[in-house]
Amino acid sequence: MTKKIITSDDILGKDAVDPDGQILGVITKMHVDKNSKTITGITIDEGFMKPDLFIGINYVKNFGVDAVFLSRIPPDKYVGLTVFDSKGKVVGKVKRVLSKRQRISAIQIKKGNIISASDIQEIAENVILKENYKVE
Repeated sequence: MTKKIITSDDILGKDAVDPDGQILGVITKMHVDKNSKTITGITIDEGFMKPDLFIGINYVKNFGVDAVFLSRIPPDKYVGLTVFDSKGKVVGKVKRVLSKRQRISAIQIKKGNIISASDIQEIAENVILKENYKVE
């Protein structure tokens, strides 16, 4: 029989795992709406020198025994990543992530410099732009 009721002890201190299987960090807080008495999200400690990351409850797929599994990667995870052009030259850091329908539509690296998702080759430890993209 599976347990239908969990407590904060079942969540706090557990790893938060994204859909790619990467551990984002350890859950340090649960956020509860005091009027509706529902969980609105969790806070993840991403480690030394990284800011805490708030994850809305709509990003949580399920609460496992040893970890909390996310249904998708939160866009804020990409803030601060280094952006490289296709030749390996650093062009900036991600300042903001723009999304539509829960998908990344663009990133902003400088004020006014927005890069469309269609110009991004890869997002992993860093952001790599496609060969045809020119940074101004």
